[in-house]
Amino acid sequence: MPLPLPCGQRTSTTEGHPVLNPSAAQPIEPPDESIVFGTGKGGVGKSTVAAHHAAASAEAGHRTLLICVTGQDDDDLGIKRYDRGTRPEGPSVIDGQGLYDAIHDRTPLRPIREVRPNLDVMPGGEMVGEIDGLLMLRTLKEGAGVVLSLAQALAPIAPLYDRVVFDSAPEKDSLEQLVLAAAKYLMVPTRSDESSVRGMERISKNFKLVKTQVNPHLQMAGAFLYGSNGTATLMHASVFEDIRATLGAGTSILETIVGYREVPARNARKKGLMFGEYAELLPTSATKHDVKAGRATSADVVPDTILSLAKEMRALNQEIFDHTRRSA
Repeated sequence: MPLPLPCGQRTSTTEGHPVLNPSAAQPIEPPDESIVFGTGKGGVGKSTVAAHHAAASAEAGHRTLLICVTGQDDDDLGIKRYDRGTRPEGPSVIDGQGLYDAIHDRTPLRPIREVRPNLDVMPGGEMVGEIDGLLMLRTLKEGAGVVLSLAQALAPIAPLYDRVVFDSAPEKDSLEQLVLAAAKYLMVPTRSDESSVRGMERISKNFKLVKTQVNPHLQMAGAFLYGSNGTATLMHASVFEDIRATLGAGTSILETIVGYREVPARNARKKGLMFGEYAELLPTSATKHDVKAGRATSADVVPDTILSLAKEMRALNQEIFDHTRRSA
């Protein structure tokens, strides 16, 4: 259980950069438009939806920041593979290094700018895993207030953004709590299998701890089923019962289900494209005949199933926007 929180919040400067006071643990009100996509199990579409939601927000004209607090470098946006965005000056922020440095040095986040128009990103990666050990050491000396480390690193730049989107790691409770302490809304994705549903128990526990002890502004925005056959209504009804039994009887469950289409989803990710961006390539796509004739490779063929996948993702994002507005 988290320890009692020390009070007081101050900042100082080191080498021209603001430095956050290590003992600062006064609750920090999160940005009004900040949402976490999180659950206690990986492989449920969390990172994919977080990236698409951030991109959709930016495309709608909202200045958006995506913070990937996950050790897996999924790179849905093509930041690393295609060198997208403008890197900040100074040490590298790729592979989670920027997140680790901000929390280790107690300095503001330094995102990669304009990964898409209006979209900045703090990328995840292997260095995010090192944050867990850092938090454990600091908790022994400073108390449970270290769970606000990300909120403190975000606060100086939060006014620059209309919406902040978090991709939350399922690897460690400490990382999950770190993200929940910095956000206003939690949206929980799940698949239909039993292990995915059981994984929600962890995010539910961390949600209650953080809301009770450090972030009273945190709200459960809802849950949704991802990667499932939209016609399996009887199974879905059973899964929805399990969701409400785990997250609370009043939990809103989104109607949109993004189906499982492995080929277009995999191809889009390899190209660093959102589903809608990939669908735009369909009119110029190579054909299977081109591949047989040696004029193209299979990677040059855009499956027409990307159209329905992109449509479902657009619908899901709109529902998420609507639910957070109603929660507000």
